[in-house]
Amino acid sequence: MNIYAKLTLLCVALVVLTSSLLYFFVNQELENAFHDELVTLATEQPELISASIQETVDQIQENLLWVILSVLGGAIVLALVVANIFVKPIIKLSKAAEQIGQGNLQAEIKVHSNDEVGKLAEQLRNASQVLIKRLEEQKKLNEKLESQKDEISTQKQQLEHANKQVADSIVYAQRIQRSILPDLSVMNKLVKDAFVMYRPKDVVSGDFYWFERVRQGRNEYLIIACADCTGHGVPGAIMSIMGSNQLTNIVYYQNYVDPNKILARLDKVIKFELQRDQDNQNRDGLEIGICVINLDDLSMEFSGAGIPLYLIKKGSQELTTYKSPKYMIGGIEGDEKEVGNKLNKEQIQLEDGDKIYLSSDGFQDQFGGPNDKKFMSKNFKQLLETHCMLSMGEQQKQIQLAFEDWKKNSPQTDDVVVIGVEV
Repeated sequence: MNIYAKLTLLCVALVVLTSSLLYFFVNQELENAFHDELVTLATEQPELISASIQETVDQIQENLLWVILSVLGGAIVLALVVANIFVKPIIKLSKAAEQIGQGNLQAEIKVHSNDEVGKLAEQLRNASQVLIKRLEEQKKLNEKLESQKDEISTQKQQLEHANKQVADSIVYAQRIQRSILPDLSVMNKLVKDAFVMYRPKDVVSGDFYWFERVRQGRNEYLIIACADCTGHGVPGAIMSIMGSNQLTNIVYYQNYVDPNKILARLDKVIKFELQRDQDNQNRDGLEIGICVINLDDLSMEFSGAGIPLYLIKKGSQELTTYKSPKYMIGGIEGDEKEVGNKLNKEQIQLEDGDKIYLSSDGFQDQFGGPNDKKFMSKNFKQLLETHCMLSMGEQQKQIQLAFEDWKKNSPQTDDVVVIGVEV
């Protein structure tokens, strides 16, 4: 039953109830009025009571009943009219709202009055139009997003293809870089034992190690170098390849065996390659430590720029450090002779069973430990002293374990190279 029927029934019920009460009270008053007269006549003049009086009362009651029925009929008609005027617009509005709620935003709202119901209908129409507009905008936006999605998908495929090409190029660069690193087995034929810990931060490394066996006159030399180029990854790898190739050229083809002269010439060549004279802002270069060991009498000369030499004598666990000045090869002011004079050269007499170590700063600078701090040079020296009595292979394992234990889940800070040689 809708609100229209409910309101109509309510109005009719109210009218019936009001008419019944009115009829009851009027009839009661008439009976009370005539009752007093009938009692008086019955007492004083009973002969006057007749059927005419009763007939009059009945006539009045009948007229009253017709009046009440007329009023009741008019009230019912009025209730129907009122219900039609006030309730039908609400029903129309309710049906329109139901259609809109079901998704028919074009539903017609047939209410055009100036009262509150009409205002509500107008607001519903406006809201429906706004919603239609928003949906149209959303549809256009979705179409645009769909087209952008296709474009993004195409760009993603292009980026994936480009990334694969770059990754393949870097892997190939790794193969090239590793191919220029010397084979450790060659050194092991010249010394008692040796190890190299080589840990690039990325696929390719800016650190490198280098050694070469050369003969000059009657003397045979083993030249060992450990270098740390500026940067890491691809830029560092380019520098390392250039540095390694230039060392080979200087030592093998130009017959340099003096470590100071080797570094001075390397500084000159890198300046030329990097056009340092034309671009004073260029700070690329490398730190390096280089040892030249006379294999006949085990005399050794050491020079370095930024990388020290560590020495542990046979049967001892005490480490001796030979520091090198803080220069960057490829960035030292002066000509080749002036650069050679700025560098230090240590002359050391080795004995059978002595151990020497060269290392880039990647190990010492690695963050980790309980407080996420650098490993530091002091701890690195203690690590070498602790395991120096082991074979070189075992020393390498312990050094690598110490590095992993310190680093744990921290990212690797820099490229790492550690060289150990027992003469």
